[in-house]
Amino acid sequence: MDDGMLEEYLDRPVRVQFAPGMIGPGLAAYVEGKLYDYGPNGILLEEGDGSLNYIPLSAVRLVQIKPKPGLWERLTGSG
Repeated sequence: MDDGMLEEYLDRPVRVQFAPGMIGPGLAAYVEGKLYDYGPNGILLEEGDGSLNYIPLSAVRLVQIKPKPGLWERLTGSG
């Protein structure tokens, strides 16, 4: 992973989808949280209760970054 690649996305909501080999019966295909930190070996997600989840990059298929709310969403509180 490039240094600084995710720097501007820290403290943003993300969804991490796991690689197919990491998903089994009864296991979730993804996890959501706030991007807390990242490094060359993995990423840290902050859960709603403040706990941190470490996810090794070998387990990650895709990281989806939710967009910042637009002006209308910020004004109305929707979205």
